Amino acid sequence: MSAYETTTLGIETLNKALMNGIPKGYTILLYGSPGSGTELFAKQFAAAGVGKENVIYFTTIERDEDIIATMRDFGWDTNIKIVNIGVEYYQKVLEKELIISRYREEGIPINELFQPARKKEEKEVNFLTKVTYEISKLKPPFRIVIDSLDFFMNNYDRTKVISALRTIKAHAQYYGGVALITMLNNVYDTTSQSGIEEIVDIILELEMRRIENGFEKYLIVKKVRNHPEKVGIFRYNVDKNGIVLV
Repeated sequence: MSAYETTTLGIETLNKALMNGIPKGYTILLYGSPGSGTELFAKQFAAAGVGKENVIYFTTIERDEDIIATMRDFGWDTNIKIVNIGVEYYQKVLEKELIISRYREEGIPINELFQPARKKEEKEVNFLTKVTYEISKLKPPFRIVIDSLDFFMNNYDRTKVISALRTIKAHAQYYGGVALITMLNNVYDTTSQSGIEEIVDIILELEMRRIENGFEKYLIVKKVRNHPEKVGIFRYNVDKNGIVLV
């Protein structure tokens, strides 16, 4: 029996391998390489809170409709709030840069761009601040998914990203919510990676190893705060119910 009040990860066999779930207030970091299944894990984790927790899903890499379609493919409840940072970043930053590049190619001076209908200058959006603001509005119990942290690591000062992550973790801890953050492994400098790993309570990694006839998939439990005996390696597969340990 666990002394903690826990909630499910959405993978029953992983729940049993940890503490019959994860303690409320915990923040999880999920590492993975492209194709290993981190996006699917994120959706499975989000779906597990529907009906019991207020679920908010920040995506930097997918369209809303693709998230919903994948969840429906696996029979998961889609009653979650999606905040699409990736789409908003395109609309407010990248699309403008594309238009400017096009006009430059056509020889139109930059100072003439948008002159006929120049609008009041839009305030620049700080997407890191937007995430923390949206999370601050959540009413407990809640479940947070950020897929993925890489967007912020590549677009903002990394010390500010770590500071924001610390704020998110403190908020979840205070209100008994849970948070999952996905991230590529072995991409960033050691100082940044160590700073992130120190903050979170649980570190998981999805790893794929090439074998003669395909791939073997492993889920590695790298850290469980105060429970080093829970660290281990498990095989996993994906079936009609999602990710399962085998």
